[in-house]
Amino acid sequence: MLARPVPLLGLVALGYLALQALLVPADMTLEWDEAVYTSQVAPGVPDAVFSAPRARGVTWLVAPVVQVTTDPVAIRWWMMILASAGLFLAFLPWTRLLRPATLVLAAGLFATLWVTVWYGPQVMPNLYVAYGAVLAIGSLLVVRESPAAWGHAGLAAGFAGVAVLRPSDVLWLGVVAGPAALLWRRWAAAATILVAAAAGSVPWVVEAYTSFGSLLQRWAAAGEVQGGIAPAPGFWYEFKAANGPAFCRPCDIPLERPYLLIWWLALPALAVVSARRHPVPLLAGIAMAAPYLFLVDYAAPRFLLPAYALLMIPAAVTVSRFRPPFAVLLAAYLAVQFTAFAGVRGQDYPLRRFQAAFVQKMIDAGVTRPCTLVGVSVNPAHQFLTGCEVRIVKPGESVAEAAEDVPGVVATLSRRTPPKGAEEWDRHVLASNNGEPTWIAMIRPK
Repeated sequence: MLARPVPLLGLVALGYLALQALLVPADMTLEWDEAVYTSQVAPGVPDAVFSAPRARGVTWLVAPVVQVTTDPVAIRWWMMILASAGLFLAFLPWTRLLRPATLVLAAGLFATLWVTVWYGPQVMPNLYVAYGAVLAIGSLLVVRESPAAWGHAGLAAGFAGVAVLRPSDVLWLGVVAGPAALLWRRWAAAATILVAAAAGSVPWVVEAYTSFGSLLQRWAAAGEVQGGIAPAPGFWYEFKAANGPAFCRPCDIPLERPYLLIWWLALPALAVVSARRHPVPLLAGIAMAAPYLFLVDYAAPRFLLPAYALLMIPAAVTVSRFRPPFAVLLAAYLAVQFTAFAGVRGQDYPLRRFQAAFVQKMIDAGVTRPCTLVGVSVNPAHQFLTGCEVRIVKPGESVAEAAEDVPGVVATLSRRTPPKGAEEWDRHVLASNNGEPTWIAMIRPK
């Protein structure tokens, strides 16, 4: 068994499942983005605003479990299982391309990245984009060696999957894979890439016309949500945030303990060493990282998951040659990753628990369906947990005016003081510090 790559890969996937189960709290409430995605397919939960950059792929992944329950524990376990199965399927073509030890090292290094562990149980698209990219590139290399039908199937699944999850990312993946297929004269592979990417993009394109006016208008709106797609020091921001926080916007945090960030620079360097043997995953990884490193003006480590997954393959080839220092390098890598994981969990999990308690106080105060949350902006996680509709206050409008024709329970959240138009509503303290209210809910009298 130790020489058989497929069972070995299965063991890595099971180990990844165990890591998630042990390290990530299964009772974490959904955060902003997760609530947006999940609300689209959860029965009885109002749909949160689905902004222009988002795509429906990850909503379909979570759909089966939320048809039964919206309990966060069930959602987390479902996503853990999907993430582990995804790891296995993504690296499956590579069982034909890598030595068993190198395969285990590549998949294992990716599975133990703090970002991979943290986002495995979460309803976010980036990890599955990474899986699609690894599956696509591995299948393309299999097709180069032999025109096997399953190789074309993996290539199609990988490209269609990335396109369904994040249409912009499939363009960067295609920039490398398409020319490679043409260079090798694998015309069927090139056609498969084009057709699969186009087919996977269809839902996003159709929605562009039905909800945003046109494809160009949606593309422009997506850029605005990202703060504008233009040259930006994203490289510096992603470097600073490589070990957390999970989201950095604006990314003005100080650079702390730079010696713990060496892995982030070492990964592409180790991948480059094996560039002659494995140029395609290297170039694809660089291409998928490029927009986030040079065109986005903030940082989120999850954005680079596809790049990490692809770069791990040539990096593992390089590291597997390091005989004596291998154990030391691996131990140092794992120590850094679990230190970073502990830091992010220590920041994020208490905020999730606070949010759950916060919303429960709203419910206890009477914010129950049918209800509406009113404000200049409303956190989709609050909407998801309460099951309320949302009414956005327009410029120059008071809360009372915005909610004038809204039936049922109406509530608005505020820091310390009521917003304009809600001064006479019932006041409920949701959070306080040293006896001073920090968050209040104002509920319209019945």
